[in-house]
Amino acid sequence: MDLETAQAVVFETLQRATSQNSEVLKPAEQKLKEWETVPGFYTILFNIFSTHSVDVNVRWLAVLYIKNGIDRYWRKNAPNAISEEEKATIRRNIITNFREPVNQIATQLAVLISKIARLDCPREWAELIPTLLTAVKSEDALEQHRALLTLYHVIKALSSKRLLGDRRLFHELTANVYNFILNLWDSHTCLAINQLQSV
Repeated sequence: MDLETAQAVVFETLQRATSQNSEVLKPAEQKLKEWETVPGFYTILFNIFSTHSVDVNVRWLAVLYIKNGIDRYWRKNAPNAISEEEKATIRRNIITNFREPVNQIATQLAVLISKIARLDCPREWAELIPTLLTAVKSEDALEQHRALLTLYHVIKALSSKRLLGDRRLFHELTANVYNFILNLWDSHTCLAINQLQSV
């Protein structure tokens, strides 16, 4: 089955999985569960939830399935692990999506990125933090807000790592990020104070 056909089948199944009718819902959930270990499934889910014209409930379900798949199949030693090629595709594409219009999906996306970051950053995903910092500097308020939300979740996830090597890498990372975030906070605080004084 080619990618376009597979994507259409997964999309239709996700639509059925959002149904309130249990006779439609249960078989769809079972089919999605079967596909969890099929190569390319998470890339298809990513493509579906990245399409903003798709129904919000379908997009929400797609991002939840990806998040659960990260927990179960992202590690190299996991049974039926996601292939390195698919992981690289997901990592590359997921950090280009800082314009998510739906708050709940944006939050799930930030959590999803943080879960991947905890496992892969900085060794396999060195470009994550520089990309986040570039997005945080954006003039677009939505993009900046989404990037800050993601940065928050990523730093929270990375700070929970306990191995000495991971702690050292986190310290180096935060040393580079701290001054930037402090300056950003200072400029936003000054702007807010100026706006309050002008009222």
